[in-house]
Formats: sequence, structure tokens, C-alpha cells
Amino acid sequence: MSVMNSTFGKYRPRWQWPSTRNGGLVLLILLVLLARTAGPAGAQTTGAQYYRIVAGDKINVSVFGQPELSGEAIVDQNGNLRLPVIGDVPAANLTPSELEKSIGHFLEQGYVRRPVVSAKIAEYRPIYVLGMVRTPGLYPYRDGESVLAAIARAGGLGAPDQLGTGADLFQADERVRLLEVNRAALLLKQSRLRAQQAGDDRISFPDLSGLPVDGVRLAQIRDGEQAAFVAERKAEQQETEALEKQFPRLRAEIVAAKQQEELELKQRDLNHQLLADYEQLAKSGLARKPTYIEIKREEARIEENIARFKSDGLKAELAIGDLQFKIAELHNNYLRRAMVDLREADRSLLELSVTLPAAHRARIARARQIGWLTAEHDQPPPLVVIRSKGAATARYDATPDFPLQPGDIIQVGSLLPSSMELPAGPADRTGQRKAESGLQNAGVGPGERLP
Repeated sequence: MSVMNSTFGKYRPRWQWPSTRNGGLVLLILLVLLARTAGPAGAQTTGAQYYRIVAGDKINVSVFGQPELSGEAIVDQNGNLRLPVIGDVPAANLTPSELEKSIGHFLEQGYVRRPVVSAKIAEYRPIYVLGMVRTPGLYPYRDGESVLAAIARAGGLGAPDQLGTGADLFQADERVRLLEVNRAALLLKQSRLRAQQAGDDRISFPDLSGLPVDGVRLAQIRDGEQAAFVAERKAEQQETEALEKQFPRLRAEIVAAKQQEELELKQRDLNHQLLADYEQLAKSGLARKPTYIEIKREEARIEENIARFKSDGLKAELAIGDLQFKIAELHNNYLRRAMVDLREADRSLLELSVTLPAAHRARIARARQIGWLTAEHDQPPPLVVIRSKGAATARYDATPDFPLQPGDIIQVGSLLPSSMELPAGPADRTGQRKAESGLQNAGVGPGERLP
């Protein structure tokens, strides 16, 4: 048996009994607002690329150009995925990328030539919430969900008239969580845009370890900004290099045009000497007029070539100037885009400086509407998470901020003394039967006892 411990952040919550005047002696879990402040060591969110498929997961399979072979299917209890044409394909304990290769291998056996297969988790297997909750049963898994959030989705341990308040508290807490993540993302994006504007080689990220955001999520956002920074720099560099590659050709054209012009100038000098000699012969009456005309034509052709080579050189010089302008404009466009995005990030952070405190106050107000437990009962509710690991199951004595995984079973124990416990109503028994049915689908037999 493994025991995973964690704290609730800087301050430990105090559990109190709700006032009997406000609706009975049944508890409502109200510490959603504190569950965000800390997580167990090594907590990780489910990474789709590393996730091992299990029975109950819904998989979306897409075969490029083959719509009749594409669709969604649920992994059965034998660990197989039933697909059109090829039938059952083993999927259990494979990652999505490994499943893609397996499906592609099956399709190549006389069905599709060089298939391009994409396999994604469309829906993880659900979680089960049992015990002292208003609506026990199974619920769709949400990435990054904690035990406390799952209990809140099950209505908490509250009387029916408190159920709406518990749902409001959960919604208020989700809004605060979202705003906190948005603030962290904007701060990291702001650092990346400032580095782009300054032309820095690296990003100086701020220390956000004090923010109430999961460390794994922060690392994912930081890695995304780093990847965007590298991609922007690489794109600008590639476009600049593509333009700069034209400089050697244009410079060679300028040199060639000048050389041709110099040769034509020499030809013109020789032609002038020939014309002078011919004019001397003409004075002696020994020259022929057609020959004289031919020499003058050659002189005009040479002048034309000289002008053309000068024009070619000037065109090449103008093209070099255009390229230099394009390179400068390219760099300025990247800077302008970074500046516009930076202004937008600054504006969003300014809005958050107003909306985030308001969201915190709203969450606190929702929690106060429920009431607090007395110091006499200052122990947290006993929570147990049962997790399947292959053919075996593991049991964790969990805390409210314990991170869940697909298929987990959450058992919520009672905090009420035995003399104060209320009998389960018909609705509770119905929910319990649904949850037990879901447990059997997850591999827990009817004869097995939950811890």
C-alpha cells in the first residue's frame, strides 16, 4: 500500500461542521479553493503521447484518404480495438503512436498501400466516485483533475439545498485556476516577445514558482514559448539567407557587365583608328563609300553595346539595393509583429490585474456561503484512490489535491459519527448501484471489497 502525502500550500485548511441551522448534518467538500495551491511531489498530467491505452478508452482512428476505414471505437475488455475491414487490433498497453504503427502494419497486409494512420485518445476511460457524495457514479475524466474536483463534480457531501452552492464554488474555483494559468502563460509570452524585440539569443524567463499553477503545466507553457522563439528566429534567418544568396550572382553580373563594357570601349578605340585611316584614304580618292558606311555602322553597334552593358550593371546594382531593402523590411516585419503581440499581452495582463482579484473574492464568497467545520473535527475526510496497474490494483490514501488518472476509483469515507449518519435514500442507492456496475466494467469484481 502506498501513501501519498501533500500539504494544502502555505496555510493548512481547518475543517468545521456546517451549521445545523443551514440544512442538516451532512458535509459538503468546500476546499476546492485550496486544492490548487500545492500538489504531491512528482505529480504529472496525463501526456497523450506517453499514455498507455487501456480498456474503456475511446480511440479516434483516421486513415488518410480512406474514410471508410476511419472512425471512433472503444477498447474492449480484451484490450482490442475493433476497426472496419481489418477487425480486432490489439491496443491495450500501447501508446497512440505505437497503435498507429500497429494499425498501419495490419492495413499493409493487402488492404492499403503505404497507409498514413493517425490514432488519438478521443475520450479517456471514466473515473468513479463512491461513498459519502451526493451523486455517486462514474464521470468523464478531465486532464489534471484532482480528488477534490471530482468530489465537487459529484455534488460534494452536502444536503440537497447546498448542492447549488457547491457547484457554484467549483465553477468559481475553475475560473480562478484558468485565470492563474492565463496569467502565467502571458508572463512567459511577454518574456519571449521582449527577447525577440531586443534580438537576444535566448529568453530570460521570470521565476514563476510562486504562482499557484502546477509545475508541470508551467514547464509545458515555457517549453512552448521557447519552441516559438526558436521557430521565429529560424524562419527569419532562413528567409534572410534565401535573399542573401542572390547577392553573389548580382555582383558577378556587375563585374561581367563592366568587363564587357571595357572590351567594347577597346573596340571603339580600334574602330576610331580605322575610321581615321579610312578618311585619309578618302582624301586621296582611294576609299570606297560602302566601306565607309560599314565602318560607321560598326561604330554605332559598339556604342549600343556599351550603353547596354552599362544598363545591365545599373540594373544589377538596383537589384542589390532592392534585396537589401527586402532584408531590412523582413526584419522590421518580425519586430513589428512582436511589438503588436507584446502590446496585446500587456493589455491582457492589465485586464487580469482586475479580473483575477475579483475571481478570488467571488470564490471566497461562495466558500463562506457553505460554512466551516469546527476545530473539534479538524481532520480531513478519509479519501482513498484505487488505481488499476495492469492485472493488479494499487490503493492510495489520498489528500484532496491528489492528481487523478483515467479509470481511478475515489472512495470518500464518512466524517460523521455513527450516531449521526443518515440512511441512504433511494437516489443514493441508485447512484451506488450505477457506480458498482461501472466498477465491474473496470475489472473490480462484485465479490471484492473496497478499502
